[in-house]
Amino acid sequence: MIWSTTIAVFASSIDTLTLANIVNKPYTELLDIAPRVSFSTIQISEFKKSLEKEKATEKTRLEKEEVALKKEVETLRQQLGKLNKESSRDTKEMKARRQNLHCQILTLERQIKQKNTERGHGLSVIYDNKLAKLELIQQWPVKQKEIEQLLASGNARQRRFGDVEDIGIRKVGEGQEKDIRLGEESLQQLKSTGLMPPEIQDKELVGYLQKLADQVAASSDLKVPVRVFLLDSDEINAFALPGGFLFINRGLIEKASNESELVGVISHELAHVSARHGARLMKKATITGIFYQAAQVAAVVLTGGAAGIGMYYALNYGFFGLGLVLDLTLLGVCRDYEMEADQLGAQYAWHAGYDPKGFITFFDKMASEKGYVRSASFFRTHPAFFDRIVSTFSEISYLPSKDELVMDSRDFHINKEKLIKVAKEERNQKSKISLKKPSPCDE
Repeated sequence: MIWSTTIAVFASSIDTLTLANIVNKPYTELLDIAPRVSFSTIQISEFKKSLEKEKATEKTRLEKEEVALKKEVETLRQQLGKLNKESSRDTKEMKARRQNLHCQILTLERQIKQKNTERGHGLSVIYDNKLAKLELIQQWPVKQKEIEQLLASGNARQRRFGDVEDIGIRKVGEGQEKDIRLGEESLQQLKSTGLMPPEIQDKELVGYLQKLADQVAASSDLKVPVRVFLLDSDEINAFALPGGFLFINRGLIEKASNESELVGVISHELAHVSARHGARLMKKATITGIFYQAAQVAAVVLTGGAAGIGMYYALNYGFFGLGLVLDLTLLGVCRDYEMEADQLGAQYAWHAGYDPKGFITFFDKMASEKGYVRSASFFRTHPAFFDRIVSTFSEISYLPSKDELVMDSRDFHINKEKLIKVAKEERNQKSKISLKKPSPCDE
């Protein structure tokens, strides 16, 4: 009786679903919904037009807000100009006014940069994600039948990397050992530039992440040891260097809702390493004869923050992260590698006993919510959302079923809470022992 009531309620809720409801639902729910809903071509077309109109309106709003902020900055700079005409030397009162003006300008300039990122990149992420959900509703039922037919035919293992029972034995990324030296060199260079965020050295936190990474590595095609670094950056990202060097930002862990999401990201990154994407990308760049001037790198570093680090190391060392900024000549190659990493990452998470949908739920969360500035680089140069989602869900559908796949753990939440405290304590400690004069604008 309870089950039939649940079905009736579900069917009723499906009947009342609108396209506006659908594009705001998680991908995992849409897989169940897709076969049960039907919308006409005209309905889909009209809704797409409404999304484009909504996107244009939002873009205009952000442009106006950016212009208003720039006007505020100009007004403050004019006040600085007037202040400089009052006297050849600052009085105590003038110094305080100057400091206040400086702080206001710096705050506004940060806001301008955020608005620019939202307008130039974040809006596309949000609306591309919504369009992908529309396509999923239309096309997943057909794709699902294709998957079922291939499974029934006994030929599912003939797909690319379909030999999942042979993970660790099969030939994926032969020659990984050659990448260790490359990774070590790039790590030293990364540290010497001063661009890398500070490491969080807490043994328990790093040990927890190392344990997860080792667990995934043991269930992957990786032939090199993994070394994990926890970085004190609130950017929601992670990246891997060739040879098994894995970097996880504090912001990513804080944003993950459960352990399967974190494992999904780790699996994705280790897939890049095991498939030797970094080394292969570097070889492609050499073959195409692409050269990058220091000025180009500096420009990206200055405007892209941690994403700029990705640019620098993608070009010089085959760096691969969740998001990169690459020359268009390599964009197609990069997208192919991302699709491979999505597929292999899902396999590795599954083989390690985790719910392979974790990466998709994290991906969806980052793309769906506003406040995407800290996760902007997460999506740079990735394949089309729809292609990526369908490819990953297809792979998950092919994977043999397992009992009790892990979604979460108590350890994850304990370490997540500890991370917030430890990061704050480390920053306070560093500010006390630092010889650098603290900024008067620091709160």
